[in-house]
Amino acid sequence: MHPLCNLWRIVIYMSSIESPLPPGQDGLPLLGETLTFAKNPFRFIEERLARHGRIFRSNVLGRKTAVVSGPEAAGHFIDPNVIMREGAMPPHVQELFGGRSLPLLDGEVHATRKKLVNQAFNRAAMAAYLPIVEQTVERAFRAWPAAGEMRWLDELKRLAIEVICATVMGMPPGDETDRLRQDYGILTDGFATLPINIPGTRYRKALQARDRILEVLRRLVRERRQTPTDDGLSRMLAAAVSSGATLSDDDAALELHHIVIAGFIVYPELGSIVQQLAAHPDVREKLAAEIAAKAPSGPLSLETLMTMPYLLQVVNEVKRLCPIVAAVFGKTKAPLEFDGVSVPAGWMVMWAVTPSHIAQSHYTNPTAFDPDRFSPERAEEKRHEHAFSPQGAGPATGHRCPGLDFATYIMEIFAVVLLRGYTWQIPPQNFEMDYSKTPPEPKDALRARVSAIS
Repeated sequence: MHPLCNLWRIVIYMSSIESPLPPGQDGLPLLGETLTFAKNPFRFIEERLARHGRIFRSNVLGRKTAVVSGPEAAGHFIDPNVIMREGAMPPHVQELFGGRSLPLLDGEVHATRKKLVNQAFNRAAMAAYLPIVEQTVERAFRAWPAAGEMRWLDELKRLAIEVICATVMGMPPGDETDRLRQDYGILTDGFATLPINIPGTRYRKALQARDRILEVLRRLVRERRQTPTDDGLSRMLAAAVSSGATLSDDDAALELHHIVIAGFIVYPELGSIVQQLAAHPDVREKLAAEIAAKAPSGPLSLETLMTMPYLLQVVNEVKRLCPIVAAVFGKTKAPLEFDGVSVPAGWMVMWAVTPSHIAQSHYTNPTAFDPDRFSPERAEEKRHEHAFSPQGAGPATGHRCPGLDFATYIMEIFAVVLLRGYTWQIPPQNFEMDYSKTPPEPKDALRARVSAIS
């Protein structure tokens, strides 16, 4: 027999052997490793990745689960032939989202909906939002010096919700936005808890907050259909009409809900900006000099922000290091082959965000805060196409967060207003992170004093 025939038989035989499952364990009967995961999903993931590599298996919330990390894993995770989003989230998380919004759609349905949502975040929308964002940030800073020592993170939550409500929903600051802020705080608390739906539990309170939130959002949808404005909701509704797409009141409210969740959780990144600038005076001085040279006063515009490359480097480094969510959820529609192991179809898959930027990353000295890694000379984020994916990997038409640029602009404006007119002191306190919250928060909520520069 010709030697090539034997080689071909070997290839066929080897391809018929199934790859092993990822390393890991199933944990306790029924519960699996749910209790350990729920207590601190970040530590759960980081410890097992350190033990097993870029992929491991577990049993979480009654589902066979694989956790993957790193830029290479991101490429597999965003492959629609391998990973689907429908039915991917744990049921209790999907309940808090209220139904099937953009993060849970696939295929043509997702593509059509994404086009509508993207209209709320295109360049024209960003230009319209910027003055509102700047005015909202400046109003907050003017109030803070009189507050004395405050829990700054609580104030940053208020700022984040006011920015999102004003720009995306056309809601001015007031009692209703305050109630929404409180309810979104209760709702996000429900993500990192056991799904026990009985009176008094965090999960029951989160569901009740969801119902109150959706009632408000449905009313806003009805109002904007009758009287459009320049906000993001009106832009989405107009895009649906002009394209002939169907967007019911309920679907529009669910999209608003997911957008507000994504926008609200920018608050820890604002807190991280002030912490990192306080801890790195050289970065603070360099950034302040750039702002003084390029935007010493006056209204900010997209064009002005684009003249400050170091500002973007600082914001990107904050995004890279600041923990927001432990992982993004998917579900295998076909076996996922990675690092010599195979995840069967039907498993829940979680792509771990923070380890993909640190332990499993392509960055030099990845735990260090170093904005210069994003400079044109070093460009470490270009070492892999998914090396920097704080709000999801892949193209804007895929499952990457539609508010990626908007979050960047909010953070940039916050930093500019901060360094143009204010200084701050952060007293000794407990900076240990409370991972029972989503996003994780310093246990003393970042106590600080803000002072206006004369």
